[in-house]
Amino acid sequence: MKVIIFTNGEYKSKDFYETYINKVKADYLICADGGANFARELKLKPNIIIGDMDSITAETSEYYKAVQLEMYPQKKDETDTELAIMHAIKRGADKVIVLGGLGSRMDHSIANIYLLKRFTDVNIEAEIVNENNQIRLLGKTTELSFPIGTIVSILPIGENVTGLTITGFEYPITAGEMSVDKPYGISNVVNRNSQQISFEQGLLMVIASED
Repeated sequence: MKVIIFTNGEYKSKDFYETYINKVKADYLICADGGANFARELKLKPNIIIGDMDSITAETSEYYKAVQLEMYPQKKDETDTELAIMHAIKRGADKVIVLGGLGSRMDHSIANIYLLKRFTDVNIEAEIVNENNQIRLLGKTTELSFPIGTIVSILPIGENVTGLTITGFEYPITAGEMSVDKPYGISNVVNRNSQQISFEQGLLMVIASED
């Protein structure tokens, strides 16, 4: 099941998200609290709205009064996005796309990237997408299919990544090691139709970007 999560983040281009969502064709839509405000702008009907409801507007609440609501207290240990992720996993998602997960609040952006590990831990493909970036965390050998010419950065998260081999890029790596203080995987370029990233230990963040 393919799931889209709308978070209460930054959405710069309505046209981009309309086109992207039509292309993705998700089976299930989750709104994390104020993420419902943007879903309403797109005239989408979520399957569920989850969170403490401190950022959803009164107009949006009224608009979605027939939609299932899962409400939590404001004082809690989880962010609304984390609650939405937990729900997606519980529902049996095999692919999850998080929208609105990046923005001017760097703390929220970093936390949302870290939350992708929830998916790698249970072998669910997941990514954060906005107008300029597509972000994934990898915990194992993975085949990718970015278009030729795509700028891709491959960066370690936490401990050193060892036994790193990447193919399908302008700058390949063979049995390398990468640490957070030596991020030499920045701004590589795809030069084959298929790419592979393999490693023995660690966790990688893969970011496909465009200006």
